[in-house]
Amino acid sequence: MMPKRKTCAALVLALAMTGCASTTIEPGHRGLYFAPNDGGLRSEALMPGKYKLGWCFLYCTSNRIDDFDVTYSTRTEDIDTKSAEGLDLHLKLSVIYKPIESELYQLDTQIGMNYYDEVIGPEFRSACRGVFARHSYTELQKRNESIENEVEAEVRRRTAGKHVEISSVTLEGVNYAPEIADKIRQKIAGEQEAARQQAAMTWEAEKKRQLAESEAAQKKLEVQTRAAQRKLELESDAEAQKMQLAKAAETERFKAEQELAQIETQKRVTKADAEIARLKAETAAATKIIEAKADAEAARQMARAHAEERRAETAGVTPMEVMIHGYDALAQLGGSGTTIVLGDWAHVPNFLFPRVPAMQNAFTLPYLPYGPAAPAPGPAVPVAPSKAVLTASP
Repeated sequence: MMPKRKTCAALVLALAMTGCASTTIEPGHRGLYFAPNDGGLRSEALMPGKYKLGWCFLYCTSNRIDDFDVTYSTRTEDIDTKSAEGLDLHLKLSVIYKPIESELYQLDTQIGMNYYDEVIGPEFRSACRGVFARHSYTELQKRNESIENEVEAEVRRRTAGKHVEISSVTLEGVNYAPEIADKIRQKIAGEQEAARQQAAMTWEAEKKRQLAESEAAQKKLEVQTRAAQRKLELESDAEAQKMQLAKAAETERFKAEQELAQIETQKRVTKADAEIARLKAETAAATKIIEAKADAEAARQMARAHAEERRAETAGVTPMEVMIHGYDALAQLGGSGTTIVLGDWAHVPNFLFPRVPAMQNAFTLPYLPYGPAAPAPGPAVPVAPSKAVLTASP
């Protein structure tokens, strides 16, 4: 019975000593799995959760997870340094930082889990001493933010490539040396007195400014009133001038309309006169034409009457009468006491009696010099013989 009991007890103890080792990564953390017997440190970052490390049987596994807090962390450092004047300064500064998630493997393999004490802390303290040594103690309150930014930039420069991110640096407190404190108190008292005097001066200046503004406002109001009055006067004058100009323009327009009407009337009168003159000229021309036609008709009738009369006269003229008249004409041509000698009548040149029918043919119809022959010749008109005496030589 005893061996059986011992065997059972051993089995229970073995089961009790056998189990699964695990660990948990909290929110805001990342982990790197490290297995010494299975490839070492893995580069893949593990998200928050529970992870198995291995089985434990009389011996626990050496596997582990390096846990990194990836949230922003704050560390405060007491810094003893000197100002630009060489006075001691006791400062309290804080730095806010966190590891870069994508570079956790490099951070763990190159620096380790204690990266603040290895990298950030020394660089932060050195940067603070270097920056504050370049500034006067009087600048700590006036240029607080710019000095913090300067320290932050210096720490970032020093930790570049160290797989950490510096968020900001803040100045938490300043403890001055006793002599600096006395000077600061004196300075504060002087500043307060200066502020009081400045406030009094400001009040006086404000009173003067308000008085000047009141006087200026009064003057401005007076100027505006005078300007308004002047404006009203100018507007009244302008309105009166406008009315005068309008009246003058209306008068000129009326005059121009009258002149235009007169010109138009004159044009119509001139046109009527021209029309009357034209009608008169046409009437006179028509009258002259009628008179000319009447005169022409009268002349034509007279010519016709003369022609008829000549025709009547020449109707009964014989060649002998023509010859007698020729002799009479020669007698008149030669005048008195003139002797004209004629030879044989048959040898007289024809040009002496051109186109005389009596000389051409004594038996033809009488010559009609003034027009066509009358339909019925009138009675013969006797011609008186010439009284000229012709003397013929033998």
